[in-house]
Amino acid sequence: HGIDCVNYNNATTPISDREFYFAELPPPNSPLAMFYGEADWAPHGYYQGRGTYKTFNFTGANLFRKYGANWQNLANQHSHVRLRSWGMNTIANWSEASIYQTKRTPYTLTSSTGGRPIEGSSGYWGRFPDPFDAEFVEATHRQIAHLRDDANSAWCVGVFVDNELAWGNETSLAIAALQSPADQPAKLAFVANLRTKYDNIQSLNAEWGTEYQSWEAVLTEQTPPAVEKAGDDLRAFYTRLADEYFRVCRDAVKTISPDTLYLGCRFAWANDLAVRSAAKYCDVIAYNRYEYSVADYKLPQGIDMPAIIGEYHFGALDRGLFHTGLKPTDDQRARANAYRDYVTGALKNPIWVGAHWFQYGDQAATGRGDGENYQIGFVDLCDTPYVETIEVAREIGHTMYTLRLEP
Repeated sequence: HGIDCVNYNNATTPISDREFYFAELPPPNSPLAMFYGEADWAPHGYYQGRGTYKTFNFTGANLFRKYGANWQNLANQHSHVRLRSWGMNTIANWSEASIYQTKRTPYTLTSSTGGRPIEGSSGYWGRFPDPFDAEFVEATHRQIAHLRDDANSAWCVGVFVDNELAWGNETSLAIAALQSPADQPAKLAFVANLRTKYDNIQSLNAEWGTEYQSWEAVLTEQTPPAVEKAGDDLRAFYTRLADEYFRVCRDAVKTISPDTLYLGCRFAWANDLAVRSAAKYCDVIAYNRYEYSVADYKLPQGIDMPAIIGEYHFGALDRGLFHTGLKPTDDQRARANAYRDYVTGALKNPIWVGAHWFQYGDQAATGRGDGENYQIGFVDLCDTPYVETIEVAREIGHTMYTLRLEP
């Protein structure tokens, strides 16, 4: 029962090209000048493709105003006290290392993969990583190796790797491989599979209804076959690709910490083939589930293993910001009731072993690098708690084991 982004920068916002949005920004000689920064993350919106932009961290600045020069230490201590008071037992994804490293509250870690993407793929957050690329293996192990000390702590619940990848439908990644250049590692792997299965190119053409002149043409051409004819082969390679992805990630986690849980990739969009591959390698399957209820959610037939909710939230417009986030409610009391219903439903559903709210503090009214500007915090930009939601979280946290064990 936890919260994502327990940190000092939830309301960091770009200011380049729009300094005039703000009535006053701290002068360069101000103590608050430490909260200026730079970033280049912008997968969507105005700043996409514009390179580095300037930022200002309103969360940190307001903590400085509230607590003084020792603001980081005090905010660190208060985070643990608050979480315990609110009935929480986990510091979840994307949280400040200096907070969870004090080892007063259990935590999860997150890492990413690397290497070349599948050039023919696409997705809301970007293209899908190519697990057959040698650099994918090396980069994934390298990234996760940085977590070695924190992952081996008894306070670490487990490690997520990646977030909200574009898994598409059950043929999408195989088609994306075929739509990629001839040197794409996933495409080379797929064609190697086909050459093993089919005696010659004529046999493949007969099955797929295609007119390839040679195996080299399968590599060089980028027009995919009809799913109606090639579906079995596309689905088979999709499964192989998903298996390879999860295997490499699991190996990387277990290499640095054999006893640490591998928590998967936080599915936002998933199909049964992807989930079945995850079930082969993950200790827990992770989903980001922005819904009003997860009480009736089921895993694909035949899969019996634990699952965890990496993200969910509700917002309202009666106080604070001008965007509710992904799941709107009428007001703060309705928001609190939605929280109660959601977590109670998760407790009643035996597949769920955890639920992590996104996020600790509100985002800035002027948005983060991709424009998100949601009223989704347990605290606002001035570090003031939203008491209605917190009252319910406390109620749930203090009764959740009883609720879980009820017949």
